[in-house]
Amino acid sequence: MINKPAAISLFLVVLFCTSTFPWGKKAHKLINQKGIELLPDEVSIMRSWKDYIGDHASDPDIRKDKDTTEGPKHFIDIDYYPEFLNGKMIQDKDELIALYGGETVTKMGLLPWAAIESYNKLVQSFREKNRDNIIIFSADLGHYIGDGHQPFHTCLNYDGQLTGQKGIHGRYESEMVNRYIDQISNSLTTREVKYVAKPLEYIFDFLTASNFYSPVIFNADRTAFAQSDSHGSDNYYRLMWFRTKNVTITQLSDAAGSLASLIYSAWVDADKPILGELN
Repeated sequence: MINKPAAISLFLVVLFCTSTFPWGKKAHKLINQKGIELLPDEVSIMRSWKDYIGDHASDPDIRKDKDTTEGPKHFIDIDYYPEFLNGKMIQDKDELIALYGGETVTKMGLLPWAAIESYNKLVQSFREKNRDNIIIFSADLGHYIGDGHQPFHTCLNYDGQLTGQKGIHGRYESEMVNRYIDQISNSLTTREVKYVAKPLEYIFDFLTASNFYSPVIFNADRTAFAQSDSHGSDNYYRLMWFRTKNVTITQLSDAAGSLASLIYSAWVDADKPILGELN
């Protein structure tokens, strides 16, 4: 295993806690429904399943209560890895495990590989023309994609615990987003749906972009607190929204577009089955 700086190692041993806060349930539902709406006409039958796929967008969060392996699937503290910081992130999980050990890789989160596993199961479900499994794995894939577009699901400082901003994760993604969910829903912009030839690489691309957005939210939190002298007041959330709304709307719009592109790609990779013949 490659040694990390002593301070980081000590932090991981003493303070490690999985960053498994979800986007608010409303945001996950919105991502899944908007993603289904974006699907091209070739898979238009899936639009009739939009409500179910939206209603079950948070099923992976529910599973965490019973499945101890589920939690790490919702995040990756990608900036833990020197390879990421040096601009050459290792995408192969087995290669990472060979370098850092399975325990460390699990602690740092398994989100990209959970997403690609759902993708591969969706491909197989399309091949089998199994409607129920198509719906289930589309909903799961949407959840992991949604988490991957939440910046705090991609960084070591996932709850502001390293910068004196403890609780920022929930303040941002649940409390603030829920307050402004109607405005978010009305402001989402359409993304181009395209075939993704390398889905794991595509997943790592949006995880990287998501990580780069985290400083915007940290800075907004500091400013909102300084101006309102509170982390819970209406004025605090008003200022947080003012400073993060563009990032938030962009990320949720991108998440919906990514879901649509990956569902479409799974259908193509399954040799474009005729969906009117589903079992």
